Amino acid sequence: MLKEILKKTLIFAAIIILVVFFFSFLLIGMTPEIMLVFEIFILSFFVNVIQHLVKQVICTHFLINIMIEYFSVSIFVFLYGYFVEWFFKSNWWMAFVYVAIVYVPAYFLDMAVVKKDIHYINAQLERRRKNNEKI
Repeated sequence: MLKEILKKTLIFAAIIILVVFFFSFLLIGMTPEIMLVFEIFILSFFVNVIQHLVKQVICTHFLINIMIEYFSVSIFVFLYGYFVEWFFKSNWWMAFVYVAIVYVPAYFLDMAVVKKDIHYINAQLERRRKNNEKI
């Protein structure tokens, strides 16, 4: 439940930001700030596509899947950031740091939410099992 609320909150916030910046774009034109917001949303879209594609290639080792996803996304962020001039040639490695700063907390948050969901589902199954035994 918490995961769904958080997901809907972030989607709603993203829609608000896009609408506000779109109207700012229409009224005052393209500024560096507006361009940055649009670049971030484009990056986010492609990162989600990459994550979806990587999850289609299922490996038996969970850690290997995470590493493949991390490196795939990091390389894409690096290339994208290079072309939109987010990184200087001398600090290309920052793309990997930025992705890690986002991935590590998100991974642990997701693990906590999934663990809570598993406990909830198990409690519901146990309750049903007890109710079926009474009948």
